[in-house]
Amino acid sequence: MKLSQLNFFCAVVEQGSIAAAAEQLHRVPSNLTARLQELEAELGVKLFSRENRRLLTTPEGHLLYRHARGLLQQAEEVRGLFDGAPARGLLRVGALDGALATHLPARIARYRRQHAEVELHLRAGHSLELERQLQDGELDLILSDGPVEHPLLTSRLAFREKLTLIAPPDTAAATAEALAGLELYTFGAACHYRRLVDQWLQASGVRPRAVLEIESYPAIFACVAAGAGFSCVPESLCRPQDGYRGFALPDLAISDIHFIWRKQQDSALVDGFVQSVAAD
Repeated sequence: MKLSQLNFFCAVVEQGSIAAAAEQLHRVPSNLTARLQELEAELGVKLFSRENRRLLTTPEGHLLYRHARGLLQQAEEVRGLFDGAPARGLLRVGALDGALATHLPARIARYRRQHAEVELHLRAGHSLELERQLQDGELDLILSDGPVEHPLLTSRLAFREKLTLIAPPDTAAATAEALAGLELYTFGAACHYRRLVDQWLQASGVRPRAVLEIESYPAIFACVAAGAGFSCVPESLCRPQDGYRGFALPDLAISDIHFIWRKQQDSALVDGFVQSVAAD
């Protein structure tokens, strides 16, 4: 059963004849007659009867009309959901912890003011984890390290970011000698920052006493402030007054954050989020 059949049927009931309904719908009468016959055959009932050249609706036809008119009205409402109306729907966004903590809060508040009809789900994760969830369709958009080089994904710069070394307040410099004997606090191998830090350690000759994987920035900052180790964290998270010393590392690769989404994805919700969050 098709909505077009129900539309033809309701038009005939409302106009009182096939000829009048055909004129209203800009169809030939024979076409409407054929579609109505198909509908009767599918339902197994007579919807109209002819008496003295008049087309009368049967009791079964009246019953169908009440339901069909409601279905057609619902179909019109569905068609109008996105016609000139504010964007609506569910948008699933994943982001690095650093981005969620620093870059996004004010921008998310602005986005919510602009797109109150959108149901927004935010999820934190590591680079590799977020990329996998994006490719598997679990997320619609991620904010992660980029730009990406993947045949199924595309990206756009979101925020500038770089890593800063933080160490106990009495640390003289970010050198192999000054850091000797200290522990390194870092995220696990699934984090892109971890790979950058490992490369920097090898290039700079820094040899930490031990490497402790801590999956929490607040815990990392607290451990560094306690005086036993150092770490490399996003510069946007650093607050030197919190009991540690920060050092810029020119030799450490830039780690900008990018919007990343699937190439074949065509979503007004994703476009709206990117435009709003990147507005600065």
